[in-house]
Amino acid sequence: MTASRYRSLLQEFRTWATGESAVRAAIVVGSQARVTEPADEWSDLDVVIFHEHPEQLLGSTDWVERFGPVLLTVVEPTAVFESRERRVLYRDGRDVDFAVFPARALAGLAQHPEGLAVLGRGYEVLADKDGQLPRRIPGAEAHVRDRRPPPEEPQFQSDVRDFWYHVLWTARKLRRGELWAAKFGCDGYLKRLLLRMVEWQVVVQSGRATDVWHEGRFLDRWAPAEVRTRLPATFARYDRADLARGLRATAELYSEVAREVARRLSWEYPEAIEAGVQTLVRGTLPESGASP
Repeated sequence: MTASRYRSLLQEFRTWATGESAVRAAIVVGSQARVTEPADEWSDLDVVIFHEHPEQLLGSTDWVERFGPVLLTVVEPTAVFESRERRVLYRDGRDVDFAVFPARALAGLAQHPEGLAVLGRGYEVLADKDGQLPRRIPGAEAHVRDRRPPPEEPQFQSDVRDFWYHVLWTARKLRRGELWAAKFGCDGYLKRLLLRMVEWQVVVQSGRATDVWHEGRFLDRWAPAEVRTRLPATFARYDRADLARGLRATAELYSEVAREVARRLSWEYPEAIEAGVQTLVRGTLPESGASP
């Protein structure tokens, strides 16, 4: 399944992994192993390595240089689990994320919810010296959908309060002229909360746990059409007047989506909180069209 431009690298990787006794297993995950939303010419390669001494790989670059001339490499946290990965950009443009986990984690991989969610999208075994990786894990596909179950009411109420608090926080930063902070508030922090509410909206509309990917991946394919139509207006230029406009648009869209989620789940929406914040925001920001 792996794209042809990575095949030679993986052949070299297999040879290296076979000769390294501390490497107990390795798999390809992500787009290069998926059937749904498979890799294209811009996709990277995600390799998970189970190693007896992870810090040896994370603290060294010699081993990644075996697979080609390296332009740059950096160690970052992994997107799932609590581990790290060495990201490598090769001079020919190939982009590989080598996530490194302790070998002992291999035994529980197929039982871990996050592990099942990753494996459920597809994986390819590169090495399995202890025979702990089946070619297919029954039921793993279901855990992909289960990654975004309907919210619990306390979490919903907490998110709504967090959103409205930071609407006013952003408005005050903007009024003070702190454009960087206001831009982060409008198009960073508040957008993350908006994304989660849209995920919940999709889940409650479908009436079951639904696959909405992660971190907004493929949002333009799974989000409701009305949300997709209105999203562009919620983002703002690095400009005081446009940030005020984008903040209002973000708040309006969030309010409508959150109200639908509350209505479908028969929960009370915190009307008084929204109304109180909106009053304070109107006293902080000028009317639309006026310069802050």
